[in-house]
Amino acid sequence: MDVRLHHAPGLSTRAALLIAGGLALLAGCTDPGTEEPPEEQPRPVQTLVLDEPDRLAERRFTGRIEARHRAWVSFRVGGELESVHAEIGDRVAAGERLAELDDTDHAREVDELQAQLEAAQAREAYAATEYLRAAELVEEEAITRSEYDQAARQRDEARAEAASLQAGLALARDRLAYTRLRAPFDGAIAERRFDAHEAVPPQEPVYLLEDLSQLELEVGIPEEFRIYEDRLRHVEVRVPALDAVFPGRIRTVGIDVLPERQTYPVQVALADPDDRVLPGMTAEAVFQADLGPGEGFRVPLTALHEHDGEPRVWLRDDDGRVQRQRVELLALDRDSALIGDGLDSGDEVVTAGVHHLAEGQPTRRMDPEAP
Repeated sequence: MDVRLHHAPGLSTRAALLIAGGLALLAGCTDPGTEEPPEEQPRPVQTLVLDEPDRLAERRFTGRIEARHRAWVSFRVGGELESVHAEIGDRVAAGERLAELDDTDHAREVDELQAQLEAAQAREAYAATEYLRAAELVEEEAITRSEYDQAARQRDEARAEAASLQAGLALARDRLAYTRLRAPFDGAIAERRFDAHEAVPPQEPVYLLEDLSQLELEVGIPEEFRIYEDRLRHVEVRVPALDAVFPGRIRTVGIDVLPERQTYPVQVALADPDDRVLPGMTAEAVFQADLGPGEGFRVPLTALHEHDGEPRVWLRDDDGRVQRQRVELLALDRDSALIGDGLDSGDEVVTAGVHHLAEGQPTRRMDPEAP
C-alpha cells in the first residue's frame, strides 16, 4: 500500500511513522475499487461543521422540547367527579382549583364528628368540674379516696374522648378538602384522563401539569464530542417551527451512554423562551466547542478513510450529497486526526458511516428530524 504523507513543518519521523500506522489501520476498511451506485433513499450520517482554524467546532443535535417540571395531579380520596374547571391547554396558577369530587359523604362525616365533639367537650367540662369538687371533698374527708379516684378517671376519659374526636374531625376536614383538586404550581394542562360523573379512584392521575417557565431539550452527543465537555463555549437552541433561536445553557451532561442510541445525554435549558415555545416541539441544540490551539482542523478519527492510497474524508454539500476530499494528514491521536490542506471553514465533514458511502450519494443527518 502506497501511503503518501505531507509532512507539516516540525513533524518528527516518529510522528510520521505513527500516521503511517494509522493509515494502515484505515486501509483495513478501504472502500472497494468499484463503487456501488448511490441509493435512492438518503443514508443517515453524522457530521461535523468546521469553523475557523482557531479550533472552534460546531455540532448540531436534534431532540424535542420538554418541561423540566411536570407532574401528574391526583385526588387523595376517591369519588365521583362532580365538576371540571380546567381543560387541556389551559394555563393555571398555583392553588387554582382544577376539579371537584362529590363531597356529600365527606361533608356529612364532618358534621357528625363536629356534633360528637361538641357533646364530648361538654362531658369533659362536666367531668373536670366534678373532679375539682371531689378534690376538695377528699381533703375534707367527705368522700373516700376511691370516689376521688373515680372522678379523676372520668375526667381523664372525657378528655381523651374529646381529643380523639378532635383528631378525627381534623382528618375528616382534610378528606373534605381533598375532594377539591388544586394546581401545585403555575403551569399548563397537558392531559386530562377523567370526565365529569366518572368514578375516580384515590391517587389515580387526573391531570398532567407542565411548568412552561422552565423548558429544556435533551439530546445525545457522541463520545468523540463528549470528551470536549469542559471546552464547550456556547450553545443555542433553534426551533424550526417558530423560525427562532434562543440562548441555551447546559444543565446536565450524562456520564453513561443511552443504550438505545449509544450517545451521552445532555440536557440544555432554554435561557429565555417566549410564550410560543411549547413542550413537544422539535428543536436543534447547536454546540460550539474550543478544540484547543493548533494549525489545521481536528476531526474525529472516524471521519477518515483511505482511497487510492491517500487519506480522504467525505464532504456533505447543501443538497445533502457527499463527495470525497483528499486531505493532508498532519497528526493522529487516539480519537482524532489533525488535518492540514484539503478542508476549509464551513465544510460539513461526515464523521460516521464513511465506509458505506459513494460519490454523489444523498444523505441525511443521523437525527431523525434533521435534513
